[in-house]
Amino acid sequence: MANYILFISENKFKDSTAIGGNVDNEILKPYIVTAQKKYIETKLGTDLFTKLQSDITAGSLSGVYKTLVDDYVQDALVHWSFYESFPFLRYKVMNNNVVAKTAENSTPLSREEAQDLRSEIRNTAEYYTERLIDYLKHNTSSYPEYNSNTGSDVNPDTNAYYSGMNLEYDRNQRKEIIIDNFIKRNEY
Repeated sequence: MANYILFISENKFKDSTAIGGNVDNEILKPYIVTAQKKYIETKLGTDLFTKLQSDITAGSLSGVYKTLVDDYVQDALVHWSFYESFPFLRYKVMNNNVVAKTAENSTPLSREEAQDLRSEIRNTAEYYTERLIDYLKHNTSSYPEYNSNTGSDVNPDTNAYYSGMNLEYDRNQRKEIIIDNFIKRNEY
């Protein structure tokens, strides 16, 4: 993780969310990495993702690639990082226990309130992910790496929302799966 190039800093993460400035950056970094791998790399695809990381490392991120990162990738990544970190901000794993941190003047959220809040964070992350995907779809000629993945590369996923039921394109059948497929399969 030491050489893993992030598309946002911990400070950008804090400045763009409700996370307080006193939260240690070392606590946040693993969640930024997780969010970037789970939600950003899968939307950009391996080739475009690698191109952006290389340009950032070289200090040569510019033009349409800078626009992509600054105006689309970072917004989505900030909120996915918040989504990933949210359940763990209150807890600390120690050698022999997991403890909940509390402050003197605070009242912890109920489980239901925390789940509702996390759901809202996810909604925001999915909104910004949809904007990222739409931007890439409408500007594919500006990003040749978006469609150049081969072999074991991750191909860009164009689904911004996940509702628990997957009705994506079935590569084996070469057609879309529709709800009727499930109904017919489950009829007796």
